[in-house]
Amino acid sequence: MNAFLRMISEADQSAIDHLVREWEKQVRELAYDAEDCADTYWLRVRRPMAPPQLPHIIVKWPKYQLEKLLLRRTLAAYVKALLARTTTVSERRVHYGNDRAALPRSPWLAPVSAAASVSANALGRDDPDDQFVGIREQVDTLAERIKADDDDRSLKVFSIVGSGGLGKTTLAVELCRQLEADFQRQALVSVSQAFDGGKDMKGLMATVQADCEPERRWYLIVIDDVWSIPAWEAIRVRLPENKCSSRIIVTTRIETVAKASSVSKDLVHHIKPLDLDDSKKLFVKRVFGSMGGTCPDGLKDIMDSILKKCGGLPLAIVSIASLLASYNSAESVEMWIKVSNSISSQMESHPTLEGMRQMITLSYDYLPHHLKACMMYLSTFPEDYVIAKDRLLYRWIAEGLVAEKRGLTLFDVAEEYLNELISRNMIQPDKLRVTRKTLQAEMGEACRVHDMMLEVMVSKSQDANFVSLVGRQYGGRSPCGKVRRLSVHANDDNERVSQNKGVEQRYHARHGIEAMNLQQVRSLTIFQSEGLEKLLNRLGEFKLLRVLDLEDCKALQDKHMRYVCRLYLLRFLRLTGTRISEMPSEIGDLEYLESLDVGSRMYMLPTVTKLHRLERLRVPWWTLPWGLGNMKALREVDWAQLKGDVQVAREIGELQQLQVLYITVVEEPEEEFSGVLCSSLSKTCALRSLHLYSGRTLDSLLHVSSPPPLLQHLTMMGPISQFPDWISSLKHLAEFSVEWAKLAADQLLYSLCKFPSLQSIRLGMRSCRDRELVARTTHSFRALRILDLYLAGEHPEVVEFEQGSMTKLETLLLKFSDKERRVVGIDNLKSLKEVKLSGWENNPSLQRALQQLKEENKNRPESSQIKVVVQYG
Repeated sequence: MNAFLRMISEADQSAIDHLVREWEKQVRELAYDAEDCADTYWLRVRRPMAPPQLPHIIVKWPKYQLEKLLLRRTLAAYVKALLARTTTVSERRVHYGNDRAALPRSPWLAPVSAAASVSANALGRDDPDDQFVGIREQVDTLAERIKADDDDRSLKVFSIVGSGGLGKTTLAVELCRQLEADFQRQALVSVSQAFDGGKDMKGLMATVQADCEPERRWYLIVIDDVWSIPAWEAIRVRLPENKCSSRIIVTTRIETVAKASSVSKDLVHHIKPLDLDDSKKLFVKRVFGSMGGTCPDGLKDIMDSILKKCGGLPLAIVSIASLLASYNSAESVEMWIKVSNSISSQMESHPTLEGMRQMITLSYDYLPHHLKACMMYLSTFPEDYVIAKDRLLYRWIAEGLVAEKRGLTLFDVAEEYLNELISRNMIQPDKLRVTRKTLQAEMGEACRVHDMMLEVMVSKSQDANFVSLVGRQYGGRSPCGKVRRLSVHANDDNERVSQNKGVEQRYHARHGIEAMNLQQVRSLTIFQSEGLEKLLNRLGEFKLLRVLDLEDCKALQDKHMRYVCRLYLLRFLRLTGTRISEMPSEIGDLEYLESLDVGSRMYMLPTVTKLHRLERLRVPWWTLPWGLGNMKALREVDWAQLKGDVQVAREIGELQQLQVLYITVVEEPEEEFSGVLCSSLSKTCALRSLHLYSGRTLDSLLHVSSPPPLLQHLTMMGPISQFPDWISSLKHLAEFSVEWAKLAADQLLYSLCKFPSLQSIRLGMRSCRDRELVARTTHSFRALRILDLYLAGEHPEVVEFEQGSMTKLETLLLKFSDKERRVVGIDNLKSLKEVKLSGWENNPSLQRALQQLKEENKNRPESSQIKVVVQYG
C-alpha cells in the first residue's frame, strides 16, 4: 500500500484522473487503518491488563482470561475485515482499469529537463508597466554587476533564486531589455520536460552566434526555471568558453542549484518580495486602473489583510487584484471579505486564480515523495506562525515521516529534510525568541510558511485527509471521514468573521470537535488557550495518539495529566505555557516518549528515568535525579539543575548520545564533585552545545582533560579565574558566550581570535574586568560575523576597534546601561552591515554612538551603508 501511495506521489500529477485519486484515498485510509490495527494489538495484547492479585485471584482469574480471549477474537475479526477491504480495493483497481503504466513519473525525476528557446530581443515591452513595480532597483543593481568590467573576459553565470511567483522571469527579461546595447546576441531558454542537451543547445548557440566573427561572439542567455543540478550540468557543458565576456542568467527556485550554477556567492541574487508600499501600488493599479488611483476607505482594511496574505508575491497580488477588478466600488465589501477569508477555495474554483495556484503547486509537485508529507504537515500551524525548528523536527519524527538513513540519527535526517525545503524556497527560515531561566533571552532557529503556500498546503492536506482543521476560517465543521490529525485554531476576533457568536457556538457544539470520533486521532495540536475543557476531558479517548502539543493551552489542568499518562503510544509531548504544576508518577509508563517539553517550572518525579527512548527533556529548574544514566537515548537536557551530587555528575558521562546540555550548578557541591563533572564532560564525545551556570565559581572547568571534540556552542555564566586552556582545542566552535566571568580583556580576545570557525561572540554583563576592551590589529578573527556586547557594570568603559581587527564582522550589537561608555573605531570595521543599539533614549553613550554611525554612513557609498537599528527601553 505504501509503495502504491509513493507511486502516485511520484507520478505526473496531470496524468492522475478522478478515479485514480479516489482509489488513492481508499488505499491511504486502508493503510492508516492497518497501522491502527497494529497499534491496537500492542495496546491490548502485547501490553496486557494487569492480572488479578491475591486474595481474589480464584474468583477473578476466569474473568481475566475471558476478557483476554474476547480481545483477541475482536482483533482477529478486525484483521479479517481489513483483509476483505484490501481485496475489494484491489479488485476495484482492476475493474476500473487503474494501471501503473498509465501513470508516467513526474518530470522532477528526469535527469534533465527540456528547453524551448526564444530570442529575448523578441520579447518587447507589451506587458503592462505595473509588471515591473518594485523591481526597478533590483534590475539596475544586477545590470551593473553583469556589465562590470573586471578584466576577466571568461564566461560568468549569474543566478536569480526565489520562490515561485516572486517574478524571477520578469526580472530576467527586463534585464535583457535593459542590456540590449551591451549584448546584442540574446536568448531566453525556458526549461521544461524532454530536453535534448546536444541538439537543443547546439541549435541555440548557433542562433546567438550566427553571422558573427569569433572575436565578437559575446552573448547573454537566460536559462529559466532550472529544477536540478544534473539539468544545469547538462546545459553547462555545452556552453562554449570563448573569452568574450559572455553572460548566463539562471533562474531557479532552489538554492543549491543557484550555488552550483554560480561559482561565487556574489553572482547569486536572491530576489526580494515587494515591500508594503509597492504591494499597494501594484494592487491598486490592477484593481482601480491607474498607478495614482486610491482604494476606498471602506476597503482599505480588507486590502491590507489580502496583501498580508500575499506576502509580497507579485503573482499573488496581480491574480487576486484581477479577480477583484470588477468589484472596485465601496459597496463591494462583502465580496472582498469573501475573497480574503477563502483564498484557498477561491484558487480552486475561480479561473482568474488558477494560474497562481498552478505556479505555487508546481513547487510542491516537484518535491520528492518523502518531503511532500513533511510539507503537508505544516498545514497544522496557523497563518504567520513562527515554528521552532526542534519542535517541528521532533513532530515529524514522532509521526513517522522521517526515514532511517545509515550512519545518521533520525533527527539528523529530519534536519536534512528541513534544509532541503528551505533550499527549495518552500519554507522560510526565521528566528524565535527563547527565554531561559538561567540565561539571557536568545534567538532560536525557526521557520515559517508563506501564507499563499500555506493555503495550498491546507487544500492538499484536507483533500488527503492528512490534517483536519477546526477554528478560524475553517469554522466548527466536522471533517469528512476519520480524523487522523486534529489541529484546533483560535477563533478570529475580527467581528466580520462571525456576526452571531451565539449561533456559531451552538453550531460548534453540535457539529464541531465535541461531536467527533477521536479514537483514530494520532496527533492533537491546540492553538486556542481557553474554552476547551470538554475536549481536554476527553483526552482519555485518544488511545492511538502519538503527538500531543498543547503549548499555551491555559485550560489544561493537573487533573488532565492522568489522562495524558495513559496515552501509551505517545512520542511527543509539549506543555510549554500551560498552568500544570506537577507531573504524575505515571509519566514513566509512556515508554515510547521521545520528546518531553514542559517549559514551565514544576515538580518532576524520578520515574521519568524509566523513559529509555526519551531524546529531548526540557523542564525548567528540574533537579537531575539518580538513574539519569539509564536514559541512554538522551540528546538534549535543557534548563536542568545539578545540586552538586557526585552520583548524578558521574551518570552524565554515561549519556553517549548527549548533544545539548544546559545545567545550573546549585548548592555547595561535594568535595570530589568538580573532578567527576569534568571527567563526565570529557566522556560526552557527541556534545555540540554546553551551557554552564554557577553563582559561585566555574573554576572546575579549568580541569577538563579532553573536551568534547565536536563542541560548537559554549556558554559560561559565572566567575572564573582564567580562560580555560582546553577551549583553544575546539576547532568547530562557532558560538561563544560569557557572563559574570570577570576575565582580563586581552586574555579574552587573544584566546578567542584563534578559533577558525568562530562566527558569534557574546560578552555579557561583567564578562571583562579591565577598563578597556580593545580588538587589536593582531586579532584576526577569521570567521567572526556577529559581536554582541552588553556594556553594563563597571567595566569596560571603553570599547575600541583597531584598524584591521575583526575584518569580517557584519553585525554589532551594543546594549548600554546608565554608565558612561565610549565606542571607538567603528569606522575600522570595513565589512560592517548592521548595528543594533539598545538602552534608554536619554543615554548619552547611546546617542554618541548613534551620531558616530551617522557620520560613518556619510563616508560610505550607497551600496555599503550600515543599517542602524535602535531599541529604546
